[in-house]
Amino acid sequence: MKNKSVSNPFIVSGFVSKKYFCDRETELDHLLDNVSNGRNVVLYSWRRMGKTSLIRCFFSQLERTNKAETLYIDLMPSRNMEEAIQAIARAIHNKYKRTTRGLSENLVRMLAQLGFSISFDPMSGYPKVEVGLNQLAPPEHSLQALGQFLAKRKKQVVIAIDEFQQITHYPDVSAEAVFRGWMQSFPQLRLIFSGSHRKMMQSMFSEQNRPFYKSTQLLDLKPIRSENYGRFIQKHFLANGMVIEKHHTKDIYLWSRGQTYTIQLVCNKLFGMRRDVTDTSLKQVYDEIIEQEKHVFFHYSKLLTNTQWAVLKAVAQSEPLTQPQSQEFISRYRLGAASTVATALKMLTDKELVVQEDDHYFVHDVLLARWLQKTG
Repeated sequence: MKNKSVSNPFIVSGFVSKKYFCDRETELDHLLDNVSNGRNVVLYSWRRMGKTSLIRCFFSQLERTNKAETLYIDLMPSRNMEEAIQAIARAIHNKYKRTTRGLSENLVRMLAQLGFSISFDPMSGYPKVEVGLNQLAPPEHSLQALGQFLAKRKKQVVIAIDEFQQITHYPDVSAEAVFRGWMQSFPQLRLIFSGSHRKMMQSMFSEQNRPFYKSTQLLDLKPIRSENYGRFIQKHFLANGMVIEKHHTKDIYLWSRGQTYTIQLVCNKLFGMRRDVTDTSLKQVYDEIIEQEKHVFFHYSKLLTNTQWAVLKAVAQSEPLTQPQSQEFISRYRLGAASTVATALKMLTDKELVVQEDDHYFVHDVLLARWLQKTG
């Protein structure tokens, strides 16, 4: 399959082709090695580090080389086991709904037995899966039937379940055990569990009293190396007759804190100017991005207490913060009692508004951090 051409090579949404995908060769090899040798994988990182694009790139390679069939499921919108099973059923239906004679009869029959109905969108005319009038079958039974359908495929089936940590919020207290049982029932299926809440994902798969304990290989997705990203950026600018100097790519990397999405966004806007990058144009893009996000950031302040908001601002302005309990930090930002600061910081870290990496504290959302630093 030929690479698709795009007007701007710095993609900020989805995956287009390997041509516009920066590095991650080690991670791609890691995923292939695990899948090829019968090991399931947990892929986790901070938000907007490129997990979903990595999965899409990996799946593109598997499909292109005809090595496997792939299935991507996003659990972020789901609120309970029923909605999780709906998401899996829809993904299976969308993948396998068509045969040479139309809709797959076996698939339609199986979904109907589970309590789903197939209706047709009046606008597009395409079939869609919905919950029928009858209640869905019990989660274990539904997953078993869906697993059996996938296990009967002639090719290896690789399934990515994105934002998997969402199941810890389900009122169904056995959600982890149910999914663990599903994985054990179908060892021929390869599973990639992906999540953007690092602490929660680590707990699910590393704590001894949890169902998934030591059941998978863990892959912590780190930022792409600055040198590799810099070469990628310069290559695409140069290929289109524009210049971006090395010190500018380094500045973008540091300003973005190595976060894939933010780097792509900055470069996308710079590339869209269709001229050589200067200090002035780079600052213009930084300011424009922050300005466009400020209404979202104002909303944060309404969701937090005054102390929590003050601590969040102080963390951003001290980035990287090493001693949040020190009297010097508390006094400099007039945060009040040490116990109050400790309580606020715990809430912020529990919600991952603030994250800790190697004894350093950061505001998780890079753009929020830059806005807080700018506004003071």
